[in-house]
Amino acid sequence: MHLPRSIAALIVTAVLPAIPARADNAEAQLQHAGIGVTESKASHSHTDHPDAQWFPDAGLGLFLHWDEGSVHKLETSWPMIAGSFGRLWKGKVFDQAEIARIIRERDWDLNGKKGVTGDEYWGLAKEFNPTDFHPEVWLKKAKEAGFVYAVMTTKHHNGFAMWPSAYGGFNTKDTPMKGRDLVKEYVEACRAAGLKVGLYFSGPDWHFDRDYFNFLYHGVADTHKGTLPEIGPDHEPRTTTHTPEEIKAHQDAYAAMVRGQIEELLTRYGKIDLIWFDGCPPLPDVNSIMPIERIRQLQPGIVINPRFHGHGDFITPEGKLPDDLRLKTDEWGELCSCWTGNWSYTGRPCRALNNVISELVRSRASGINNLLDLGPTATGDLAPDEYENLAKLGEWMKVNGESIHGTRALQGAEKASVPATAKGGSRYLYLIPPAKGSNDVSSVSFTGLHGNYQARILGSEEALAITTAGDTINIALPKQTSAEPSVQVVKLSPR
Repeated sequence: MHLPRSIAALIVTAVLPAIPARADNAEAQLQHAGIGVTESKASHSHTDHPDAQWFPDAGLGLFLHWDEGSVHKLETSWPMIAGSFGRLWKGKVFDQAEIARIIRERDWDLNGKKGVTGDEYWGLAKEFNPTDFHPEVWLKKAKEAGFVYAVMTTKHHNGFAMWPSAYGGFNTKDTPMKGRDLVKEYVEACRAAGLKVGLYFSGPDWHFDRDYFNFLYHGVADTHKGTLPEIGPDHEPRTTTHTPEEIKAHQDAYAAMVRGQIEELLTRYGKIDLIWFDGCPPLPDVNSIMPIERIRQLQPGIVINPRFHGHGDFITPEGKLPDDLRLKTDEWGELCSCWTGNWSYTGRPCRALNNVISELVRSRASGINNLLDLGPTATGDLAPDEYENLAKLGEWMKVNGESIHGTRALQGAEKASVPATAKGGSRYLYLIPPAKGSNDVSSVSFTGLHGNYQARILGSEEALAITTAGDTINIALPKQTSAEPSVQVVKLSPR
């Protein structure tokens, strides 16, 4: 009998009310458990290859979630998972008649609506033809906005490969594109724009695993085990079982497919700067499928995240920045988060720019990068709102980018009354306005420095008044007069 893998889900607004993609850490951990992410909680050691040392200095990366679901503005992959609103099932007991009704009507989310099935989602590949995919245009805009690297989904959990892969049987050859290589175009556009090249790859492949995988959200399936059936990609109860021999043959084919696709990505496109895994396939001995040693053999200077092997070059908090995170100078990390409310383009607007910048500076104060996500539309272009926000972020970065690129978390006894970073002899203090009301803070302080220092707000040459008491520096702040206060940065530097 097949043992189902557990799954977490995000459902697009057009199908059901969206679970926010900017999940808190508990929700993110639940999702990661569902796709086989077993990242070590310990700080990671990292590669010492000289070509990889750009990573902790980068500060800002662009995440790009995109696949055939964009045809209907669907969140990437997750809409095909039934019963995603597991909280609606929590604590409830259903009699046999109600369970029969739920199964008969496919009312897995207990709201009278049928979600998108796997078959329906995959069917959108027949309509996926991004005739306006010109990544060189918007990646150039990203570079101008202060991004240092980009990471694009080459294959998400739904299993659609964005290049004409020889493995898996589901890729751009199965679309009106007739085998167009979207990955190649993206990689070339990154290089043209001067961005480091990152590739996202999902170990779980629900299309390849469709006859063995339970498409019912694991939070529901586990809680009501023995009451609810395992369901297939059509969201109907699965009636077939598999022999041990069939399971073994499927697992071997699955492993060969994953290995083959990763090797294609690492050998077809020249130098790849970063590979961003998201979960591992439901197979025994996953590390043997594509060992880190083999990845480094193919791409010696590559940076590897930990979500396939359980360890890698950096830690990967998601959605919400942990309050107590403060990396040592030689530790690497990255927060991935959504610019809109979803990973893919679903029509939702970008978050307020000041909210995004606040998250970015808090990430840098923690010692990690911020991988900020946008999703191209079905045509392959970015939405007007996304272009506008890239431009606005670029204006802020022109003034304040030196406090983002190349900075580190404060070390030792150094501390500040606001989030702050260090770079050489300078310190950067981030003035984050409150979500509501005016910013009436009149001063900030920094402890742990000795000597004579001067302070100014980036973008201004006017010196700020400083007083010292022991090793504490107090900096007087001018009153912010802007009707729309934004994050300002105080630079504290030796005289």
